Amino acid sequence: MSWRTYAVDTISGRILCPIDLPNFSWSMSVSDSSLSTTKSKGAGQDEVSGLKVPWTAVPANSPDERSRLLAPDRRSIALCWTSPLDDEDAIGTPILCGPIGQRKDGPLDTDFSLNSIYGLLGDRYLVREGVYGAGQGSTSTDIINLSNLSLRAIAAEAGWLCTNAKPGGGLPIDWHYRGERGSHQRGYDSWDIQNLKCSDVWDKIANVENGPDLQLRPRLSGDTIRFDFIAGSDVDPDIAQSTVIELSSSPHGGTLENMTIDHLGAVNRVYASGSGTDKAQLCHLSEDLSLVNGDHEPFPLREMTYSDTDAADVTLLRRHADGILNANRRPLMQIKGELHANDADANGTPLHPLGSFWPGETMKLDVQGFPSLSDGVYECRLMQMSGDQSDKVSLTFDAMEDPMA
Repeated sequence: MSWRTYAVDTISGRILCPIDLPNFSWSMSVSDSSLSTTKSKGAGQDEVSGLKVPWTAVPANSPDERSRLLAPDRRSIALCWTSPLDDEDAIGTPILCGPIGQRKDGPLDTDFSLNSIYGLLGDRYLVREGVYGAGQGSTSTDIINLSNLSLRAIAAEAGWLCTNAKPGGGLPIDWHYRGERGSHQRGYDSWDIQNLKCSDVWDKIANVENGPDLQLRPRLSGDTIRFDFIAGSDVDPDIAQSTVIELSSSPHGGTLENMTIDHLGAVNRVYASGSGTDKAQLCHLSEDLSLVNGDHEPFPLREMTYSDTDAADVTLLRRHADGILNANRRPLMQIKGELHANDADANGTPLHPLGSFWPGETMKLDVQGFPSLSDGVYECRLMQMSGDQSDKVSLTFDAMEDPMA
């Protein structure tokens, strides 16, 4: 079981050819992903932002061919994982795919970084063609109104408008959920262009109270890599999954290795500010003082602020503030650990190969003998995973209420 890497056409998703990446590190969260290489086999402090590839590893024979194959934005790099169940010449399961970013060439090698499709959407703005600055006196008065939709339908429509509806904007993304009915509405004023990055629009949808997870997940379709836009629903904001992977950790070993737990105190108040200025600025206070007051041993008060200059509606501002408060109102703990994607059972069947689990999904952790946590099975949502050219995968789970606090 190993990695296979390919050069890919960004707009169509068509796989062009294999390309050898000697050393690399990668990272993927619920909403985003990234890829870079390392100067040595390790990661961590040795990680660098550029991807260094010797020219001998680039399957091209002339300056023109090399430049076209590694053209920033126009070309992407895909990482695919193969297992013993795959044919010898199989492409593998796509895990990451992103456009080539800034590139620096030298006489012996080329050094470049990779963006993600989500990152590319950070350079797309939610505004219709032909309306910006087209109003009387070079103003922008057009409004994109999306109403009676689910939150993920609004996110999908925003994504479609920022890709398929723009010249040269097409990407190999399947926009599921468009038109899905719901009770939500959003209005996007073209004059407010600085707040209309597609990625920012998604972030604000995901970060409201009970906001859905939003993810672009690569998949193989023939010789093409496409992305499914998948998201949680208004009823269940977590991304749906068919199976739940179980991992174990104990002093005697287990499938989750090098487990650690981070601890953090609670936030009791969120001061939120919205649109407007000075005394006319929209304000809302969300608070839960149950840990500060009462008969139990009290916690000291902790407060924080939140600002969204684009929030002109107090209900929306309240939902943002309540979402932040609900995520931080209790003392938290966060579990981290490592697994090996090559782990197999006695019959040689992979236990948890890459592609069988994704950020946003729930795992069951059977924890025994940890010094500061009671023995038991904990359901934890995977928020981020990262690794390098080996089979080792570092896992970071969602912060959860600390049962020991």
